[in-house]
Amino acid sequence: MIKAMVFLLITILAMGPARADIELNPLRQVLTNTTRVATFTLSNPSARIIDGRVTWVDLSATQTGYAPANAQTRAGLSAAPYLTLTPAQFRLEPGARIEVTVRLKDGVRPPPGERRSHLLVETSAARTLIRKANAGLQADIAVGVSVPVLLRGRGRGAAALSEIKLLRDTEGMLLISSAIVPSGAHSTYGRLTATFLSAESGAKPEFLGVRDNVAGYPDAPHRLVEIPFGFFSLGAGELTLRYEGGGEYSGRVFDERTFTIAPPK
Repeated sequence: MIKAMVFLLITILAMGPARADIELNPLRQVLTNTTRVATFTLSNPSARIIDGRVTWVDLSATQTGYAPANAQTRAGLSAAPYLTLTPAQFRLEPGARIEVTVRLKDGVRPPPGERRSHLLVETSAARTLIRKANAGLQADIAVGVSVPVLLRGRGRGAAALSEIKLLRDTEGMLLISSAIVPSGAHSTYGRLTATFLSAESGAKPEFLGVRDNVAGYPDAPHRLVEIPFGFFSLGAGELTLRYEGGGEYSGRVFDERTFTIAPPK
């Protein structure tokens, strides 16, 4: 049997740690003129030795995720020119971990507003056997994971909920969709929650769903977020959607909207 060799580059540009060959935590870091140093923990949960490198990548925020930033956007967006990053390369034994340190350069003050670059960790390819229809496909797989690093000067973060819609997924189950609309110089961060208070006497609010790690970025006028409910209908009552702050915004409510739900016909 002839084994085909392919090279797959998997880049995970998401709000969470990689779960295969590398794990990177926390999900984000914020630097200011007073908080000039931040650290990430990079760990190897796999059974192999991992070699890799740590670099920067600049990504523009979109309605649903990120896209590579063009040269013009990078000029006003990138935080990398203000920061140092160590180590640039690493080797991790199985089960080992290291700290990746980001520092604001000596003598540098953050410019007004907010800049953002993504810390990108890339590992070298590892040969992995992929099985398909009783045949083996030998693959060299490289894994990458990125998380945002925010550099903040003067300004504040604010956002509102907009374009709220009660929809159905492909299986007919209810979900709620909303746009996060930022209005401040700084990005916002937190979670979106949906609760329901039935019109029945003595009813207590019912938790319908949550989306964690929800960010609203000034370079994305609208950030679309959906919360699936996992059921087909609601009774009469009030549906409340709330954008709650997390991290440095813990305890703050950016916006809250309540809607009356009519009884089903």
